[in-house]
Amino acid sequence: MDKYFIDKKGKAEEYFRDTRETKQVHFPLCLAVKYGDAVPAECPNFLLNTNKGKVFVETDDPLPEGAEVELHFYIPPDTKLLSEFKGRVVPREGSLPDGKGNLIKIRDFLHGKLHKLEEYLEEKRHLIDEEV
Repeated sequence: MDKYFIDKKGKAEEYFRDTRETKQVHFPLCLAVKYGDAVPAECPNFLLNTNKGKVFVETDDPLPEGAEVELHFYIPPDTKLLSEFKGRVVPREGSLPDGKGNLIKIRDFLHGKLHKLEEYLEEKRHLIDEEV
């Protein structure tokens, strides 16, 4: 079953593509995309596919294809880091949302690390269980 996490300005939902059902993530979630020394101050909307290790990030100023980035998934306002990954901007594909943005392939794609992030979002693991 394809499962995604959709985040709009810190409010995340788990989305099951096959059944079109959604489930609210009970804590705010943000993503910071670091490119060089630049990090956007605002929490962008994003769509995370943990099965494929890809994330689509909405932005008015897309990065060039091949750009190397760092992804930091965190809980605001105290910026509790849940996970961080290295990624590369890849060409858009498939049925991504309309509008400007970047599709980022997670380079250090380890199912265990992504699975741990998924468990936090699904509330199968408590935030105080283990520091990242």
